[in-house]
Amino acid sequence: MVRGPRLRTTAGAIIAALAAACACALEVPPTPRTYLTDLAGVIPRAEAAGIDERLDSIEKRTGHQVIAVFFPSLEGESLEDFTIRCAEKWKVGRRGIDDGAIFFAFVRDHRMRLEVGYGLEEKVPDAIAHRLLDEDVKPEFARGDYAGGVVALAGGLESVFRGDPLPQASRRTRSSPPSVGLIALVVAVLLLRGLLGGGRRYRGGGFGGWHGGGFSGGGFSGGGFSAGGGSFGGGGASGSW
Repeated sequence: MVRGPRLRTTAGAIIAALAAACACALEVPPTPRTYLTDLAGVIPRAEAAGIDERLDSIEKRTGHQVIAVFFPSLEGESLEDFTIRCAEKWKVGRRGIDDGAIFFAFVRDHRMRLEVGYGLEEKVPDAIAHRLLDEDVKPEFARGDYAGGVVALAGGLESVFRGDPLPQASRRTRSSPPSVGLIALVVAVLLLRGLLGGGRRYRGGGFGGWHGGGFSGGGFSGGGFSAGGGSFGGGGASGSW
């Protein structure tokens, strides 16, 4: 049996595909300067300002930093890969306490994710994060009420921060854990990206975009948020609507 050349050819093809994926990866935008950043232009300015104040109030009352960022699309990027790269760069939450949370929404893809900092993973474990997305955010987003979804999430998170019990969970199908092969593939992609570097700048299409000095989008602009240096390790949950 001649397996060596065939295996080398297969491995080379996989590495080439991963390298191509790395080359076209979305470049992470600069750290947001507001609690709500709407690059998709789906939230009216007046409502966006109110959400920004609402998320600011959570930090004032609890110390936990919570921000929300809307993108037009993932542009074919992996959801969890892109959001954790954003979280690692932006460092939301207090340094050493690592108590930040970032809500991501990708409007054209109907995908969303809540990234949870290391220090909040006990208060907001993956199962709770999933419930918040599924029960608070999803119904509002399905109606096209993006502002309402973020407000509902803010209320749910603040209740969890206070230690209030969530309503009885509805019945849902448990998802199976990822396979070892899939985990190995993800690790390989992350390692190659670290070695190759670079990536595409985020293109906002007709919805707005970002430029070197910071964000510019269709929904809200301003200041007031300053990341505290928190760390993330992939805790949280993903969902769709």
